[in-house]
Amino acid sequence: MARGKHRRLKVRSVKFNVIMNMVITTSAYLFPLITIPYASRVLLTSGMGHIAFAQSAASYFALFAQLGITYYGVNSCAEVRDNPRELSRRAKELMVLLFWSTSIVTAFYIAAIVFIPQMRDQYPLFLVYATTLWLSTFGLDWLYQALEQYEYIAVRNMVFKLIAIALMFLLVKQQKDYVVYGAIVVFASYGSNIMNLLRLRTFIDFSYHGKLNVHQHLKPMFWFTVAVIASGMYVQVDLILLGFISTNHAVGLYQLASKIKSFLIGAVNAVGSVMLPRLSYYEATNNAKETRSLMTKDFNFMFDMGFGIVALLIIDAIPIVQLMGGPAFLDSAKPLRFIGPAILFSAINMNLGSYIITKKRIKKLAIANVIGLAFATACNFVLIPRLGIVGSALSISLCEFLMLIIRGALAGDLVKSIWKKSNPLRVIVSAAVAAVATSLIDVHLGLSNFFIRLIGIAVIFGVLYLALLLLVRESFLRSMVQQCADKLHHRASTSE
Repeated sequence: MARGKHRRLKVRSVKFNVIMNMVITTSAYLFPLITIPYASRVLLTSGMGHIAFAQSAASYFALFAQLGITYYGVNSCAEVRDNPRELSRRAKELMVLLFWSTSIVTAFYIAAIVFIPQMRDQYPLFLVYATTLWLSTFGLDWLYQALEQYEYIAVRNMVFKLIAIALMFLLVKQQKDYVVYGAIVVFASYGSNIMNLLRLRTFIDFSYHGKLNVHQHLKPMFWFTVAVIASGMYVQVDLILLGFISTNHAVGLYQLASKIKSFLIGAVNAVGSVMLPRLSYYEATNNAKETRSLMTKDFNFMFDMGFGIVALLIIDAIPIVQLMGGPAFLDSAKPLRFIGPAILFSAINMNLGSYIITKKRIKKLAIANVIGLAFATACNFVLIPRLGIVGSALSISLCEFLMLIIRGALAGDLVKSIWKKSNPLRVIVSAAVAAVATSLIDVHLGLSNFFIRLIGIAVIFGVLYLALLLLVRESFLRSMVQQCADKLHHRASTSE
């Protein structure tokens, strides 16, 4: 590669990328799923509250350091992925910009530790999270996503998560070990990004020393930066404001519901998060038919899974928090029930955002996200003093619903097309009926063991929900069943 010979780019099918992204999602949340039940019982609400506040604060600074690269980098590099020289040039230009932005933001972050009491009191933890500014920015996931290298990302993530799990059980033994746990969380989330830098020469030609035009990206990147910063802030403003307005104990309780929300958004959006590079490529090649087909399938999948998760959280909240946090976190069940709708709305919003970006409507998306940030901030200031952690959960759900309305209007052409080929009302009714029936069965059984109750409710609801979806002939599930039947029939015919 260094001699100008580029490795042939292997682009997998969308189905393969979805499977790999599910592995990525699994690895991303395998760590908290395994470690949170243990860490919550060792660090308790106080330690987990410190971790959650530091994570959220550092992520705010990282948003400014990344200059909207999450969307802009994927979109820009995906458009030229078939041109190795142009791809190399763009990637190097973006890395130069990111170096300067991250350096400036790091200086402000250190100043914040010095002057803000809530950060200064926990300066060792915040210094640990300072490394995330560089590791997240120069992880270059945006480049690998643009090239649709999901197989590599999946393997890399899984390996580092497994190492981190082992480290946590070895090193986190007492309540005072929350700083050590924070360092392990950073390693699990961003340590693997170092591998991206080491592998960069596989795709980027550093032997070509043509002139870089860094300034050309500043204007188009501006609205991406505004969009990403506003979006990243409004989805985390609940935790940040709770940390300033309420107590560390409240943050500790709420962070469990927030982590469960993040995991489930990833599960619902496992299909959608691989869409942006493929959509950008389709738009660059004027393939509108494939764009609509891809988005329709994704939205139908999200409706089926999202409404099911919302219903399940309402009826299964208590055993879920008992499993994830233990007895000390029982009060987390209240915000978990109210945060459920945000999972579905957020997943849909992410996909609408991807579509809006590929249609070059980034300025409108940025303005919409700023409105969302203002609305979320106002809701939290009003509801947290009155409702506490439930107010935080309700605020994020209301904000995501507002964003769904606004983004839906910005992508009106797509929404009309999808609405004709989807059955959301049938899905809502199926989820509601399955939830009521499951609740009645749960009361009748009266299971005392929280783990058995958790599994029992989930299985009963799942069976009833799938049966009802098939009964009402929901289009996505019906098409999946038909595809499986066709494959079985083909195999049977071939074997004969």
